[in-house]
Amino acid sequence: MAVSATLFSLGTAPHPSAQAGSIVVESFTQVQRTAAAKVQAFGLVANPEPHIPAGRSQSSNPAEGSRGIIGLTDDRVPMTSRSYPWSAIGRLQSPVDSTTVTICSGTLVAPDVVLTNAHCVINPNTGQIKPDITFHPNMVDGRVSHPDHIAHAVDLIYGTDFSDSHRIPHPQDWAFVQLDRPLGDTYGTLAWTPLSVGELVRNHRNQIITAGYSGDFPAAAPGRTAGVHVGCNVLGEVEGSLIHDCDTYPGSSGGPMMTQINGEYRIVGINAAERTERATNPSTGEVIASQGIVNYGVKIQTVVDFLRLAQR
Repeated sequence: MAVSATLFSLGTAPHPSAQAGSIVVESFTQVQRTAAAKVQAFGLVANPEPHIPAGRSQSSNPAEGSRGIIGLTDDRVPMTSRSYPWSAIGRLQSPVDSTTVTICSGTLVAPDVVLTNAHCVINPNTGQIKPDITFHPNMVDGRVSHPDHIAHAVDLIYGTDFSDSHRIPHPQDWAFVQLDRPLGDTYGTLAWTPLSVGELVRNHRNQIITAGYSGDFPAAAPGRTAGVHVGCNVLGEVEGSLIHDCDTYPGSSGGPMMTQINGEYRIVGINAAERTERATNPSTGEVIASQGIVNYGVKIQTVVDFLRLAQR
């Protein structure tokens, strides 16, 4: 048996011709401003409130209107709903070449800010910012509600550039992406609540929800509609990162781990990576099975600690 760990942004998808002319961001200002100034410029606070736009419907059903897989079954459903909170979740992507993009997932947490993983915007192998990052809000079947709502990244704040460690999981694998337009005013924003691992394990059993644009789901058009697993679990933590049993696959990196608190959907973690066990034929070396052992997530408390320190 071989055990491997995989970052969830490694899914790829065809590069649609409609996006071929999108702007390549020339530079970001990660080292040009202090953390405090950037946090202020992004409009971030440690204890945000969610925003539900007037007229935006709400639904608890992500499949309304229509793999690091743990165990033997895939419990994901397609996120076809245009209602809140699903409307605040979208697909991040960056071109590899003229025909392929890497895909990740993210959540609007301020009018023009998306929360995701650092490895979704930074190449962990080079430490370089990925080119031409765009955010596609509430993508369903490869489409957003209006083409003008595809936003370009203009600035970043990230927890790590992976120069300190390439190990998976990385407890600082989080990032904020500032967009060139306030999509949260239209699609809504989600807030977070930093719950302890013990509280997540004890009090939110079978209550965690993950959503992300996985490279294996839906089978007919992978990565074009988000997959949602309702009712999974945080199992504990290892090396400062959450471990969970939600069904995921590369491409779902940066997607929210949510639960309902006092009737509100709140982000309690960020889906990040998987650990799988691979069985091979001893005679040929051919892979004959691959099964998820456990998946990793970033603790929201880590993000909140950064914001509080930056705002002192």
